[in-house]
Amino acid sequence: MDLNVLQKAMVACIFCFLIFACKKAGSAEEKIQPPVVADRFNINSNLVTPNPSPEAGKLYQFLRENYGKKILSGVMTLDSFDETNWLKANTGKEPAIVGLDFMHCNRGYTWYNDKAPIKDAKDYWLKNGIPVMVWHWRDPSRATEEFYSNKTSFDISKINDPQSVEYKAMLSDIDYVAGLLKELQKDNVPVIWRPLHEAAGTWFWWGAKGAAPCKKLYQLMFDRMVNYHKLNNLIWVWTREPNDDAWYPGDEYVDIVGRDIYKQGDHTSQVPEFSTLTNLYNNKKMITISECGSMPDVDNLTKDAAAWSWFMPWYGDFVRSGTHNSLELWKKMFASNYVITLDEMPSLKNQ
Repeated sequence: MDLNVLQKAMVACIFCFLIFACKKAGSAEEKIQPPVVADRFNINSNLVTPNPSPEAGKLYQFLRENYGKKILSGVMTLDSFDETNWLKANTGKEPAIVGLDFMHCNRGYTWYNDKAPIKDAKDYWLKNGIPVMVWHWRDPSRATEEFYSNKTSFDISKINDPQSVEYKAMLSDIDYVAGLLKELQKDNVPVIWRPLHEAAGTWFWWGAKGAAPCKKLYQLMFDRMVNYHKLNNLIWVWTREPNDDAWYPGDEYVDIVGRDIYKQGDHTSQVPEFSTLTNLYNNKKMITISECGSMPDVDNLTKDAAAWSWFMPWYGDFVRSGTHNSLELWKKMFASNYVITLDEMPSLKNQ
């Protein structure tokens, strides 16, 4: 055989072998997937509310299915979407979750419409967004308009005396807010409900007298809303503070555990906090950053496998000033495949 022909044939064979080997290696690389972070958890499959609404059930399962795989973006707002509108104008996207507050409700303020948070919750749900409701509960006695414990002397320990004026005032306020939440239930809107937040910090009146009365108030609220008012559209969140084991209402009252974290300029994943809470609740409760100042950078979240369910910077300067979270970071977060934004939300309506 001609030597040149033989050499050419050998070169051709080697070339084909290399191409095949490269393709095979490439295929192998494509098949290699990182372990699913969610496999570390054994999240409760059912809500604590008996017979939850279909929408609440679908929302909870959506959170559960994405837990450890993606994080939902959120933002707190006080005046009807100021923050979500700002984010839309400056990043082109809106967060999946909006935080709303009953702070001004049931106070008789002539300048405020008590139905504002209800309307906002409905509007965001119609866009496939998720409403989270918090309650900066002002002095139930109406002696002041305050909720900070150093500005009101309202005595939560009267929760132990059903005949007391204070007990009746608390119950009346709970009934009023339950009526607002009932309007959302009638319109098939689920709510992530986060009452009595940061209790163990003791800076709010509901934490001023220690763990026992606060725990009893939370349990009373749950019983009143779920069993008396028959609210079944709520997903219940307990907002933990450090070393507050004695304050915890109990697994049967809590669906998700939140942590409010304010560390200016700290965009780390907060993975030590996440790991502590995950272990504390035996991998059965989803853990979330229910409020924050500076949000964790998505690169740190994925690097550390800190599987928070969602993050939610507070409103105003925490969102828009650039002091706590830069516009560049907002754009980076919203552009990440790991972060779910409003445009990526499926419809969770019971259709």
